[in-house]
Amino acid sequence: MTTPETSTTGTPRALASSWEWRLDLPEGWLEVPGGITGASHDLAAWERGATAVVRESLEPVPDESGTTVELDDDARAQLDQLAAISVANLREFADGMAPGDHRVVAALGVMGRGPVPVLVAVGTSDPAAPDDDLMAALGATGGYPAAPPTVEYPDMPDGDGVRVIRLDIGEESGGAWMSVGLGRRTEHPDAVVDTVLVWRTQDLVLGAVMVELLDQLMPTVRIDRTAA
Repeated sequence: MTTPETSTTGTPRALASSWEWRLDLPEGWLEVPGGITGASHDLAAWERGATAVVRESLEPVPDESGTTVELDDDARAQLDQLAAISVANLREFADGMAPGDHRVVAALGVMGRGPVPVLVAVGTSDPAAPDDDLMAALGATGGYPAAPPTVEYPDMPDGDGVRVIRLDIGEESGGAWMSVGLGRRTEHPDAVVDTVLVWRTQDLVLGAVMVELLDQLMPTVRIDRTAA
């Protein structure tokens, strides 16, 4: 499973009480309970269901010739064990990385890997206040990147988009770490609402496909103003 070693990114300010958000995840994504969201789940039932879904995502797929690798009993047992370990790691990751109302989701079946976790955070700020929180949360500033982060501004139908791709050298491992942060800023007369998606890995081969998957994930983060 792809998990961060340490994070150089922050998160946007907490969501004000007059706003709420939810995830309408597409097929191939799994929401992971953690922090305050875990209290509303039957965690044992969630783990059983998640293990089954993750295990299914690990099944061999046909290659370019249409041939599928047949697994023997030992190989299937290993995949059963990998699915269980992956789900336990996802729960541990969510508990450590999703304080408050932030959440963790995982992409399944990405290039034959185990579940790939992504941190999702939503926050608000005063439009009149100077605010660099979004760029900091995406990793455009701070830390000691191996090279200046790449900052892009993708078009989004429901806000201003910004994408930050950066490469760091891990202090503990010494290896290269890639992070991709995708942000969306929606401005209202009385509030600025930021959405942040952050993914980080040493599996650099996943970079291009995860950029596409984060673009697909962003519109599934729904934000609504609550009744006064």
